[in-house]
Amino acid sequence: MSQEPNVNVNYGVSHTEIPLPVPRRMPSRPAESIKPNFERYNNVGPDSGFALKIVNKYKELWSFHPRKKLITNIIVNLILFRSSHFGRAPTNADFHLILGLLRISEKNIGELTNKVLETSSKEAMQGAHITKKFNFLT
Repeated sequence: MSQEPNVNVNYGVSHTEIPLPVPRRMPSRPAESIKPNFERYNNVGPDSGFALKIVNKYKELWSFHPRKKLITNIIVNLILFRSSHFGRAPTNADFHLILGLLRISEKNIGELTNKVLETSSKEAMQGAHITKKFNFLT
């Protein structure tokens, strides 16, 4: 088959190759920053499922309680509330701040009394009423 007159075939150069040096990749998790006033927004970071991954590492703190799934949901929702307010992905710092404010420690669920848990179980976003009692945005 003959060569098209308008197509230049140069076997030595590929148009898909990029010139050297190769640009560096972004840091592994640029959106995870504990400063709420960081400069970079809209960077790729962990999604909201990362909050659940953080909480699952430490859920043995309240595993003795019969409503442990509800407590997990409340803490995840509070982490998401805080991180979305600052426009970033959830971090370990969010988790530890929430544990500190709610006074949750090993074998003690702190401020999550039976009354608070009962109210939270009836909410669409479990734990939303707790955001009015504590300042999670510090």
